Amino acid sequence: MRKILQVLIVALFCIWTTAKSNELSDVSMIQLIANPQQYEGKPVRVMAFLNLEFEGNALYLHREDFDRSIISNAVWISLEDDQLRTSRKLSGGYVLVEGIFTAKDRGHFGLFSGSIQHVTRIQSWGRKKK
Repeated sequence: MRKILQVLIVALFCIWTTAKSNELSDVSMIQLIANPQQYEGKPVRVMAFLNLEFEGNALYLHREDFDRSIISNAVWISLEDDQLRTSRKLSGGYVLVEGIFTAKDRGHFGLFSGSIQHVTRIQSWGRKKK
């Protein structure tokens, strides 16, 4: 009986830690770029400036970082073909993105500070006009 209880406790602990590691984290681009190891392989939600172009799909900290090609302030965004088609209209604006962050994949030629893959949500994050 004691052995069964120990196994049950270990199993519950494993389930709890797995569930906790899969929780979506609201993070800033600054946090992702400065502490990539803290978010490695974890689901994240971030708001950033989106640019979609051939070999340059990326999320930038600010529009000015894109305008001045400050790639160190950007992460690659990996989108499926259908996501890419539907997201083209969002390029050139701020977006909210949810996906898995990794610093191991740094995008085209390894130029970026990491990437967001397996994107589950991408939507406009612009101000509403009055």
